[in-house]
Amino acid sequence: MRPANHDGPQRYGLPEAIRATIAEYLYAAFDNSDALIANLDRWTQQRIADENLAKVMLVIESGDPAEACYRDLVREIDSEAETGIFLVNEAAGPEHLRHLVGEPGVSGELRQDLEPIAALLFPEEASRSTDTFDVVRTNIQARHDRAHLDASVSEIIMGFLMDDATAVQDMTSVMRSLTYTYHEDAVRRRCNLPVLLNDMEIRDLRTMMIELKQRGGDYEERTSEIRRDADTRYGIPLS
Repeated sequence: MRPANHDGPQRYGLPEAIRATIAEYLYAAFDNSDALIANLDRWTQQRIADENLAKVMLVIESGDPAEACYRDLVREIDSEAETGIFLVNEAAGPEHLRHLVGEPGVSGELRQDLEPIAALLFPEEASRSTDTFDVVRTNIQARHDRAHLDASVSEIIMGFLMDDATAVQDMTSVMRSLTYTYHEDAVRRRCNLPVLLNDMEIRDLRTMMIELKQRGGDYEERTSEIRRDADTRYGIPLS
């Protein structure tokens, strides 16, 4: 996440400053040769950019931009965690995944247990995979990367709205700890793997997740709203 650009709002106005910072972030993301998202075709990259830039305007134009952005962060980090739990690794990978190792309930070991997981959770991809689960792993990485990109854009927006990048990082760290723990526990229970949380811990976790999801609102409805809005706006060209 980039820190808030304090000079931007004074020079351009808040929406323009946020859009400029996000456009710069997207350029870098699509130019990162190590990321799967950089290998997407130009049309798909442009569509991702349009949707995220449309999200900026929906947040700014809402009655409560900070609340609207917070709800987006809940949705996007929860979506990121669904597949991010298979990528957590203390030795390599993005910083947000390395930092989750050691959190109660986040093992960093699920990527090693794909054999009992793949057929149940990713049946289509598993049927097309080799014995290394290559298609499953690619699908997991792609889904995580898109959700993380969306979440990173919302972190940038929130950094402007709060004018405090450190507070936003603390907020998203708490969200990730909660959602990654919740999704890993759900996978372990569904796939009959050893659980890491006791009954009291999982009850408390589920209660907090219910509250968080309620705050986040309807995920599909918000995604559709962003896509519809992107269809009516001009995206910033990437070239």
